[in-house]
Amino acid sequence: MRTVIILCSLVTLLNPVSCCEQNYYGKDGKCCKMCGPGKRMLVDDNCEDPRCQDCQDGEYQSGYTSQTKCEPQPSCDPNLHFKQLNPSKTELIKCQCEDGYFCTEDDDCNTCRKHTVCKPGQRVVKKGSSKSDTVCEACKNETFSNDESADTCQPWTICEYGYDKNTPGSLTSDRICLDGTPSQRYVIVVIVAVVFTIILGAVGLYIAIRQKWCTELPKQAEKITGIHIRRLHEDTDVERAVQPLNQQPEEDDDDSIPVSPTTSNITENGNPVQQEHGKESVSSLPESNPFS
Repeated sequence: MRTVIILCSLVTLLNPVSCCEQNYYGKDGKCCKMCGPGKRMLVDDNCEDPRCQDCQDGEYQSGYTSQTKCEPQPSCDPNLHFKQLNPSKTELIKCQCEDGYFCTEDDDCNTCRKHTVCKPGQRVVKKGSSKSDTVCEACKNETFSNDESADTCQPWTICEYGYDKNTPGSLTSDRICLDGTPSQRYVIVVIVAVVFTIILGAVGLYIAIRQKWCTELPKQAEKITGIHIRRLHEDTDVERAVQPLNQQPEEDDDDSIPVSPTTSNITENGNPVQQEHGKESVSSLPESNPFS
């Protein structure tokens, strides 16, 4: 305290108008009162009791002052991706970028730049902020990411026993595993192809045979019918021609009355003469003597 008094005394000896209090200033050999933060001083005000006026919108005054003007606030235009901040007349406002954008302290945040978007095949190492950009890193071996701004890279799928690595993985896609080895798949494909070919051949053969039957069967039936009719007529004619030859003559019943033996129908030995059927008369012949 003594040091302050001594300093003020020295200043007063050198410059009798100087004032040591914070909210006063020297003018015309007097210590005049200053305006407080957020205000400015009018030109025609008196020294002991000045009239102070509030700073206008977009202006500020951070401390006591005898100035008649306030300091301008920086323009944080929302159309340039700046946030809308609460206005202040007592302190300087620093513009801030909206989410997804950043500005560096080197340019006093006069420009907002968009955060870098990590592409598929990369991961986010450090997320961006209002003062720094996003840091990306490529996925390591046997890992992948297929989305933008992925936080982590996913490991490739490990194919279990009996599964084949059909499609290898990449930075942007996973590995694809299929059931069975390549040789087994080849055999299956061959068997399916052979069976399919056999089925097609059988269907084609069936269609060809069916078409052939449909075209030739009526002709064959007509031909066979004609031959049968012709043979039937021939057999009828032959039967008619052969039938008289096969017939046996019918024997007539002998209803005649026995003839009494007479001198005309008795042989010399006294035997009756036998008359053959079918003959109207029988001639008597003399019986020869076998011993004569």
